[in-house]
Amino acid sequence: MGDTLTEGQKLQKGDSLTSNNGAYTLTLQDDGNLVLAARGEAVWASGTGGQGVVRAEVQTDGNFVLYTADKPVWHTDTKGKKDVKLVLQDDRNVVLYAADGPAWNSGTDTDAPPPAEPEVELAAAEESAPAPAPEPAPAPAPAAPRTYTVVSGDTLWAISERFYGDGAKYQRIADASGIANPDLIQPGQVLTIPE
Repeated sequence: MGDTLTEGQKLQKGDSLTSNNGAYTLTLQDDGNLVLAARGEAVWASGTGGQGVVRAEVQTDGNFVLYTADKPVWHTDTKGKKDVKLVLQDDRNVVLYAADGPAWNSGTDTDAPPPAEPEVELAAAEESAPAPAPEPAPAPAPAAPRTYTVVSGDTLWAISERFYGDGAKYQRIADASGIANPDLIQPGQVLTIPE
């Protein structure tokens, strides 16, 4: 749908605007809440969830309004502004522009770079995981072993409880990961979690 709504245009439930850089969306959710999100993480909302909102409209009178089937429940209080358009900008701000300049904004602009796409982060995480050992050509490749990257505060006991439901099985992880002293693991260390 692009990044702009002009006079007379509206969002129905489930519709979204997307910033040109693709990092931000403004969605009229099925619950009636208008939500600005950065790659799926909510940044701002109209607070109209559960009120029966069915559309968000840039009106020809200069106001941007959220409506239920029969009445308005939220608006930008910009009635009387001329030539208005609502824009979801690449700086994460939602701005209602009028002929004489900005008339309303969500106050969510940021100088920070847009968040990275989740697929990029996933690919980077997969690159840091150890590759499975190569097998002779005729044998089928084994499933990649499960791995876990240690974070600050982790213990082998807690990691064993997470994967096996039993902290006492920590020695299996230590053996598979080549750890001589199970009490010494470091943040960033990649452990092999045997089945």
